[in-house]
Amino acid sequence: MNKEIDYSKIKLFDNINKENLDKLLYCIRSFKKEFKKDEIIYMESDNIPYVGIVLYGCVHMIKEDIWGNSSLFTFYKAGELFGESFAVQKNMSSSVLFKASKDTKILFLAASNIIHTCPNSCYFHAQIATNLFRLLGEKNEKFINKIEILSKNSIREKLLAYISQLAKEQHQTRLISPLTRVALAEYLSVNRSAMIRELSKMKAEGIIDIDNKSFIIKSTTDYL
Repeated sequence: MNKEIDYSKIKLFDNINKENLDKLLYCIRSFKKEFKKDEIIYMESDNIPYVGIVLYGCVHMIKEDIWGNSSLFTFYKAGELFGESFAVQKNMSSSVLFKASKDTKILFLAASNIIHTCPNSCYFHAQIATNLFRLLGEKNEKFINKIEILSKNSIREKLLAYISQLAKEQHQTRLISPLTRVALAEYLSVNRSAMIRELSKMKAEGIIDIDNKSFIIKSTTDYL
């Protein structure tokens, strides 16, 4: 059974205690909704008036071209926000598609009620607005990391850049990838079969070991 993330681990709620958080979630018209694997959360061109927080599962942000080809731009794990970049704009229309990549539960928060304080001027309402804009800044780093990966020339370089970023996030050598092999190939913008062959080569050369969705770093020697 899927279990919701502890709210104390959600960065949007930093410096807000549980009692005040309950009041705040009521004030900003929050609600929860569950999505099955592959269910669409927002279609391209949908208005996005709500900030979403992943309580469990994973959300993929997907971009499609005019020929119907899709690519995985980025993804959001438990505790992470999505949709806020569109929700705080005057024109709230999305230019991407958001989809649940597995059974997922989302906490939705009305963006307008976050950025406009309530008549009571509660300090914790101001705190969540501060947290939101701080996270908007931090989100840029996520996109910069994606650009760094895509700037690499070879499949191996892209894989190593992705694994390196996982290592920085998880602070260990056994790394859990939130992406399936299909999703990872989309995220890296590479052919899946070619990527799997490259992973097999890296394993044979003793760079990494592979266990289901885990990467185990065996060597940090430069193999590029």
